[in-house]
Amino acid sequence: MNRSAIQPTLEAFSEDLSCSHKTTTQNASYAYHRHDGCEVYLFLSGNIKLYVEQTCFLPAPGSLVVIAPTEMHRVVTLDETPYDRIVIYLKQEYLDSLSTDGVDLSACFFERPVGTQNLRVLSPAALDEFLVLYEELAHTDDSNVAKPYGAPLRRRAYASLLLLFINRVFQNLPANAQNHMPIYITETMRYIDEHLREPLRLADLAARCHISANYLSTQFKLHTGLTLRAYQLDRKIHCAKTLLRRGYGVTEACYQSGFNDYANFLRSFKAKTGISPGKYAK
Repeated sequence: MNRSAIQPTLEAFSEDLSCSHKTTTQNASYAYHRHDGCEVYLFLSGNIKLYVEQTCFLPAPGSLVVIAPTEMHRVVTLDETPYDRIVIYLKQEYLDSLSTDGVDLSACFFERPVGTQNLRVLSPAALDEFLVLYEELAHTDDSNVAKPYGAPLRRRAYASLLLLFINRVFQNLPANAQNHMPIYITETMRYIDEHLREPLRLADLAARCHISANYLSTQFKLHTGLTLRAYQLDRKIHCAKTLLRRGYGVTEACYQSGFNDYANFLRSFKAKTGISPGKYAK
């Protein structure tokens, strides 16, 4: 399904833990979006581009990717080659319940800079180990009528083992995947992120990259699926949400995140999140 790319969306998880093994041949492209929990993604086969924040991956089979709730991401399928992947969603509270004082199973998601070091490529042996653990975990799913005795306990046990495996992978393997995002797109995204409180003109952004405004506008939409304006608005709203979670007042969050008009901030925030900034803060 090819979703509208007007604005990145926030997708909510309905379960503490869900997992699926999917294979598609039709267009499975997704616009930039975020989740309200953590995602584990294993690429098995296909011809795709995977975007996480300002990075574009051309994943090899066996690429293991972790995505935190704050990280926007999307997939672009390039042809009808069978696209095979495993996806696991976990709520933060569930991750915390599995962790202990000495072992933080959420470390692979959060103990790294946002939008960086998301991917590791598994060796054949490591891939086999992941798949064995995944199959055991999937067998405990509530929808599985043949689920084994003690399925809830087994589910927590295999979830813990799989997360231990993933954290070991991210601790021990280097993050050396190449970024295929054009440098002028990456630089433009970073510049917008770092100058949210300043008025930004397309012509000025293009001049910084030594390209025409029309070319930057066209290429930005091509590579991100977003207009420059939509990206800037998303980052402002995301910044405001972060400030509100940290205890800032609504007015302060408005101006600190780059909005110069309070009424526009209220409208934009509610249109994006579905609730007012005041309710979000509570």
